[in-house]
Amino acid sequence: MKNLLFLLFACIGLAVQAQEPEKDVKKADRLLGIYLLDTRNNADKLKEAQQLIDAASTNEAVSGMYKTWVTKGKVYNEIAGTDNVKLVVNPKAKLDQPKSAVMALEALKKASELAVKAFEKKDVNQALSETVQYLNNFGSVLYNAGDLQGAFKNFEGVLIANDLFVANGGKPILESQEDINKQKYIAAICALGAKQNAAAGVYFEELAAANYNDSTGAGSVVYESLYNIYSNTDDAKAEKYLNEGRIKYPNETNLLFAEINHFLKKGKLNELIDKLKLAISKEPNNLSIYNTLGNVYDNLCQKEWEKKDLVKAEEYFNESLKYYGIVLEKDPGNSNATYSIGALYYNKAAILSKDMNELANDYTKEGTKKYDAKKAEMFVYFDKALPYFESAIKMDSNDLNTLVALKEIYAKKGDFAKSNQYKDQIEAIKK
Repeated sequence: MKNLLFLLFACIGLAVQAQEPEKDVKKADRLLGIYLLDTRNNADKLKEAQQLIDAASTNEAVSGMYKTWVTKGKVYNEIAGTDNVKLVVNPKAKLDQPKSAVMALEALKKASELAVKAFEKKDVNQALSETVQYLNNFGSVLYNAGDLQGAFKNFEGVLIANDLFVANGGKPILESQEDINKQKYIAAICALGAKQNAAAGVYFEELAAANYNDSTGAGSVVYESLYNIYSNTDDAKAEKYLNEGRIKYPNETNLLFAEINHFLKKGKLNELIDKLKLAISKEPNNLSIYNTLGNVYDNLCQKEWEKKDLVKAEEYFNESLKYYGIVLEKDPGNSNATYSIGALYYNKAAILSKDMNELANDYTKEGTKKYDAKKAEMFVYFDKALPYFESAIKMDSNDLNTLVALKEIYAKKGDFAKSNQYKDQIEAIKK
């Protein structure tokens, strides 16, 4: 009998316990009401309501109830509201609960899915109209603080809230397609910065389809971003958006530079020349463009040397030297151009060294004469390279390429003391 009574009481206890989550939802709602009567003095009531509704919303007994989620949405709205008040006083204030607006949205989204009656949908919309303000404000704060992932979640939240509002029978929060596109653009920029490329790609593709642009040149950024998103995963798609962007916005330098980088990546050197010259005309003080053009001509020169077309190689050699020279005229301390001119002369000397070695086995008087002439010409170019490498190593004493070149030049010149000095420096760096 005692065992039977114990079992009976245990069952009653379980029944009571099973109803606790629903009571917690009601209590959280009641505490929220008490908090709203005096927000200054009842902050503890809001905190208690948050704890109760967080726990209840994970309980299967009530997680399928509309009341659970609408209450949670309202609680988190008030939490977000307290942070928002701080921002009114100090726009740079740190948010205590930066995810609160997103949490409110997620709860209200769930409530919207469970809402059946018209008054329930209206109640969700009323709460959403408040949430949107916090989402936008918090998005801006988090963006300025460098939290791009958080900013993205909040800015995207406005788009989600707008769709929910309309689905529940309300007028759009974002009143025009232009407003929607602006919000998509902001969200996409944050997503890209947060390395959420898949999400960013969706929004940027929608903006491209809508021909979105504004006075700041957002349209070209859309296409540049799409190129960057797909450049490592889908070459065809990346080129498609790059080409479309260049056609739509031929005067935008960001797309021009994206195209230059694309050609560099693909090794399309001849196609690069005109693009780089166009870039110079748009940004004549951008020394990196001159350096890049010098490098392109340098690479073309080496290709012609390999093909034994010495006339064309010399043409490219002189063009390369010209553009590196322009850089040093504008910036005598430019390490890139300094090293590159040294390398240009050094590579020319290396080519002459190969030619010289081919003549080494010709012991005739004429052969010896040709050999000596090539050798003398080789040292002319090594001597021309030397001061540039010596300047470059002063700019960066640990640059291995420069050290190797100096070691080789001094070895060729028979100065083994200096050559070994650079050899020791190389070995010390490699340890």
